[in-house]
Amino acid sequence: MQQARSGDDARRSGVTRRSVVTAVVAAALLLPPTVMIAFSSLPVLTAAGVVAAAVAAHVAIAWLRARPGLALAVVTGSVALQGLLTGMFLFLPSSLLVLMVIHGSAAYGNRRAGLAVGALGSLLGMVRYAVEPSIVAADWGPAPWLVGLLLLALSAVAWALGLVRRAERRTAELATERLGLERRDRVHREAEAAAAERARISRDLHDVLAHSLTVIVGQARVARFQPDAADGALDVIEDTARDSLRDLRTTLRTLRDHGDTHPVSLLPHQRILDLPALAEGLRKAGLRVERVVEGTSRQLDPQVEMAIHRFVQEGLTNALRYGDGAVHWQEVWADSEVVITLHNAVPVATPASSPEATAGFGLLGMRERLAEVGATLIIDRRTGFTLTATLPYSPDSLRSKDAS
Repeated sequence: MQQARSGDDARRSGVTRRSVVTAVVAAALLLPPTVMIAFSSLPVLTAAGVVAAAVAAHVAIAWLRARPGLALAVVTGSVALQGLLTGMFLFLPSSLLVLMVIHGSAAYGNRRAGLAVGALGSLLGMVRYAVEPSIVAADWGPAPWLVGLLLLALSAVAWALGLVRRAERRTAELATERLGLERRDRVHREAEAAAAERARISRDLHDVLAHSLTVIVGQARVARFQPDAADGALDVIEDTARDSLRDLRTTLRTLRDHGDTHPVSLLPHQRILDLPALAEGLRKAGLRVERVVEGTSRQLDPQVEMAIHRFVQEGLTNALRYGDGAVHWQEVWADSEVVITLHNAVPVATPASSPEATAGFGLLGMRERLAEVGATLIIDRRTGFTLTATLPYSPDSLRSKDAS
């Protein structure tokens, strides 16, 4: 597209290399026989005027692409001057330049101007041929109306070919523009995919590290300030660190093997059945968890189960870090969706100066993960801190349940 614009700028600013080559070739082919015919059949002064007009027309061809209107005016004027000097101008080879400028006008300039020159020039050429004394006296050559018809036909062909050339140029420009748009769209999509990939990796690494480190830091404090509970705290730290290292290795291995071409969660799939173990691990860390289940739980799409597990994990971890040490956990399994609520009696908030502040990455990742499975998240701070996630059942899971 940039090259096409550069070509257009060159045409607007002056002559182009192709136009110069065209002018030189046309002059080499047409000007010598024109000079020979003029000086062999016309008086010297008349021949000199005819040749001078022909030279001006050939020079104007160099501006055919850059200034098609100017080239059309100069060539038409030169041929008209030749017609005033002699009716023999129709037989001069350089008169063919009129067809070139008609073509160039239709291709690069004003289409109507080229058409008008072709029609009017054919009529005037026929009239000039009909009244030329030497031709009338010699009584030779075709009838004037045949000459006019031939000139009109040649002009029409030149103009039509110019329109074809204009259409080709426009098609090429549109193709270049389309390629440019496709290239920009591809770059935009690649940037969006890269941003989504970075967000996904950040979210997965947060899920791996935030939960385990929170438990480890909390149990380290227990071991420091409660010597009697140190052995239990160290056991929790060991188990939590071992699980975290396992998940981290799996994450890094998956990232290394698949990179940006595998847009799925890097973490091992966690299931609904793993939730009691998650709650028990946090109870050992000192969190009081009260879980209430209404309705019958069911097996869901793996991605939905992963979203539920990470939602509960993040909510319980936040309660352990910032809450009052107690969480009311309620699950309502309805006909078409499951609603999970995690409630703390006191607001969950971290001072901005706290080194444990995570700038809301956990809640942001939680919201993004839920959105990927069509779920919604509501955060209520009016009576403590309440997280409510509503997740629709996967259609595949419903069909498998009905089939069973």
